[in-house]
Amino acid sequence: MDGSLGKAKRWRVPMVAATIAILVAACGNTAPSSETPKNGGTLIWALDSDATSLNPFVISTLPEFRVISFLFPNLYAADKNLNVVPDLADGMPSVSSDGLVWTVKLKKNAKWSDGTPITADDVLATQKIQGDPKLDTDYSYDWSKLKTIEKVDANTVKYTLTQPFAPFLASNLVGYVAPAEVYGKLDPAKIRDDPVSKAPTVFGGAYKLDKWIPGQEFDLSANPNYYNGRPHYDKVIGKIITDATAAANALINGDVAWHPSLGESGAGGISKAKKSSNVQVHTYQDLGYIDFRMNTRKGHIFDNVLTRQALASVLDKPSIVQAATQGAGAPLWGDIVPASWAYDANSVVKYPLDVNKAKSLMQQAGWTIGSDGVATRPNPTGSGTQKFVGKIRVRAGKPDRLKAAEIISDQVKQIGMQLTPEPTDFKVFYPPIQKGQFDVFIAGFSLTLEPDDYSTAHSSQLQPEHHEGQNWTGYSNPQLDSLIDQERSTVKATDAETKAARKAIFNQIEKIISGDVQTYMLWADVSSMGWTTNVGDVVAGSGDNTIYYDSNNNPASRAQWYSKSGK
Repeated sequence: MDGSLGKAKRWRVPMVAATIAILVAACGNTAPSSETPKNGGTLIWALDSDATSLNPFVISTLPEFRVISFLFPNLYAADKNLNVVPDLADGMPSVSSDGLVWTVKLKKNAKWSDGTPITADDVLATQKIQGDPKLDTDYSYDWSKLKTIEKVDANTVKYTLTQPFAPFLASNLVGYVAPAEVYGKLDPAKIRDDPVSKAPTVFGGAYKLDKWIPGQEFDLSANPNYYNGRPHYDKVIGKIITDATAAANALINGDVAWHPSLGESGAGGISKAKKSSNVQVHTYQDLGYIDFRMNTRKGHIFDNVLTRQALASVLDKPSIVQAATQGAGAPLWGDIVPASWAYDANSVVKYPLDVNKAKSLMQQAGWTIGSDGVATRPNPTGSGTQKFVGKIRVRAGKPDRLKAAEIISDQVKQIGMQLTPEPTDFKVFYPPIQKGQFDVFIAGFSLTLEPDDYSTAHSSQLQPEHHEGQNWTGYSNPQLDSLIDQERSTVKATDAETKAARKAIFNQIEKIISGDVQTYMLWADVSSMGWTTNVGDVVAGSGDNTIYYDSNNNPASRAQWYSKSGK
């Protein structure tokens, strides 16, 4: 997975071995049991690496989010179909007719684990810390559209925006709430190193932290004050098992009851788990994807749209994806994945394999294949000629991405492109990209509940031209900018109406991004998780309704899981 660096669409968080799964609503293929859930027992689950912090404001790795999701409440969360639903909030927000004023009411019975009420003061304190420019965090919070935030009463918060902002619900209101009495007193600039980061004491989620044994496990116990009702399991233990094969075997042998990253064990591990009579496996497309990003700035080898279309036409995407992922990826053409509400398979431009067309497009772009098999063109930024020679930057330790790079390198030779895979450590991999000093890179990205293309495709987000953007490709298109601005400012009376209106605009956006090959999409991730048959009330869901950062996470479901044996 990649470092957490963005806002709506992010690099994947770093970790030893990760897919994207945790226990929430979308966790299986079985319907809830008809038997009466029992209280008691211990849920032991496999965690693929240790955390470095349990501070909800600074966590940035998937293991950290997995543990935190048991401990802290969300204002809004997601249901099994990835729709935003109230969690700590009492109903969906009311939105003014001009889209500027959002009002959120809180559940009146909600309490922290110490028995004190969860109120608007906690929400205000949390979101003010998130918006503080001095906050020491690797996680990006964007409150730039917020004009004011007010406490109306103990259970009501009012937000006034500077302009209508459709992503506000999924990007800003979906997320953790922390106790003001604990975190509101801390200096945001020093919050990372405060002792509470290692030993939090007040919780609002389904469970409380009893003990963290670094490198070994996290011990949690049921929170009797949990506002959605006491969870059925008395205890939850996250066992740190960094070896993917060992973790899969632990599930099969019954040493752990739930393994959210079963997919990391590969096709063999998944197949073995499926053959086990005491294990159930759920395989699903999640919100992550892998793509091939080209530097489109003038003078770079992919600066012409015809050249990028030639690349798309010469690549046999299905064979690349199958060879690279062994079934753990689904070919993708646009940068909105099938698990997202904004996905429309008919809105993207697809490039079927056509080598002759690819050669023709290269000629139209001014490239001529030389006797050495490498294409050349007149140098667009100086005298002489330019050879089509470049490097494909790829993260070391990512065999699926490296395999894809190797196949791409071989297939593009047919049209005179010489692209050499260059695996590097992340610390070396990212800085040149940040500076615009690259030819191509392959990386993993992920959507949250908000599929907004602003950070990766809008010209205002060009990097290094703009400090915080993720539009590393240098792609700039005024028509695309206008459409992105339009979808972000489209706000209707209800979330469903807003999504319907925005989806029509997203369809236009996807046609441009895929047609111009702003980025060449490779695959949408397919993940697998497994649990033993002793775990009851695991409900199937669409896509990855587990955890992506703090988004697709409905902690109410976690309280419903129970041990059928009571142990």
